[in-house]
Parts: sequence; structure tokens; C-alpha cells
Amino acid sequence: MKKLLLSAIVLIAMSCSSNDESSSSNVTDPITTDCDCGRIVRSGAFNVVNTPGSPTPTTTFTTYVVLNNCSNLERTYQVSGNQTSTYPVGKYICN
Repeated sequence: MKKLLLSAIVLIAMSCSSNDESSSSNVTDPITTDCDCGRIVRSGAFNVVNTPGSPTPTTTFTTYVVLNNCSNLERTYQVSGNQTSTYPVGKYICN
């Protein structure tokens, strides 16, 4: 009876072990599935010519467009300076 019980426990333990490869494919990336996050689809910098007599002749801005993960709506953001390396196309960011 003890051998039968021990065999049953070993059999159950072996059947419940998980395979790392199959379980990792079921894990979703929280950044790509979070509805407060999105992927940058466009990014670029532009200059604005300032008025004559201004201490700087031009001011640089960076705009980037984020495609929301859930709604697929695009939202445009603008930051000061040339920051295209900070906001490259393909990068995931969250609000």
C-alpha cells in the first residue's frame, strides 16, 4: 500500500512539472498590452525661427506620435530640443 501511494505521489509530481519554454510563450509583455502605453510610430525635430533681436535665432522642438496599444489611436506629443534619440520610432512608452 505504501509503495502504491508513493508511486502515485511521484507520478503526480512528474505530471505537474512545467516546461520553461512552453510557459514563457504564454507570458505577455505588460508594456505592449498596457492600455496606458503605446509605440512611437513617427518622430522628428524641427526649428522655429525666433523674432529678430531674440537671444537665440532658432528654437528646436521634437514631436513624436504614439499609437495606443488598445485603442489604436494616435496622439502627438511635443518636447523642447532635439530629442529624436530619446524618442525613436519603435520605442514603447507609457503615460
